[in-house]
Amino acid sequence: MHEYSIVQSMLDLCEKHSKGQEVAKVAVKIGKMSGIEPHFLKESFEVFKEGTVCQDATMDMQIIEITIECQKCKKVAVVDSFNFYCPYCQGGDTKVLTGQEMHIDYIELKEV
Repeated sequence: MHEYSIVQSMLDLCEKHSKGQEVAKVAVKIGKMSGIEPHFLKESFEVFKEGTVCQDATMDMQIIEITIECQKCKKVAVVDSFNFYCPYCQGGDTKVLTGQEMHIDYIELKEV
């Protein structure tokens, strides 16, 4: 599971940016096409946060839908699953705009 290595990188970033201060919340955005299983990511976070600045932190996840832009009719649409055909003109020449990303949106520090 690559979620373990992703969590380790997240914890390293939290350590670096919190400058030793305790973290209250880590908010992440995960695209449906990112290849990351949200359940495993959260589970990994709970296991590996012990003994770090995130030991009492919660993880807030926002799942990002898959959005495409049709290169034929130029319309933007949210699509279910991996159906990349334009729902307006049925064109197959589409560009994925969102849904592939995974990033930390913000880190909330505990009040001192």
